[in-house]
Amino acid sequence: MADSVTINGKTHDWESVTITGPQGVFIGISEVNWKSSQKKKRVYGKGATSIGATRGNYEATTSMTLLVSEYQDLAKALAKGIYRTPFDVAVVFEPEGATKHEVVIKQIMVDDLDESAKQGDEEATVKLSGTALMITRDGKADYETK
Repeated sequence: MADSVTINGKTHDWESVTITGPQGVFIGISEVNWKSSQKKKRVYGKGATSIGATRGNYEATTSMTLLVSEYQDLAKALAKGIYRTPFDVAVVFEPEGATKHEVVIKQIMVDDLDESAKQGDEEATVKLSGTALMITRDGKADYETK
């Protein structure tokens, strides 16, 4: 994994990223991932080339790795518990001298928790993964509903 990522020609590193959730700013977080997709299928009629395409459902998924103490803070902030309370997470990239880039992962529903500890580990972590209702990037939704 690279130590930095380039967005719009500006280099962003982990120090330029602020991640917030219902409990406030995440401090004990070592990873956050998000992905959205909408499958398409070609439609064929007469002839060998497609005449159009159909769209499948929009899907957004996310995962994050937290220190146990950070996970506990998040769980306390969720009134109905980790599996029953949807929540938002904002990821803001703000390197010095560059334009801010913000991703909001909306209405996350946790499907899986992965937690373990073993001798030799430097830190105990919890990995959460699940689905999201929508991902917005700089205020624009990935998928516009009518």
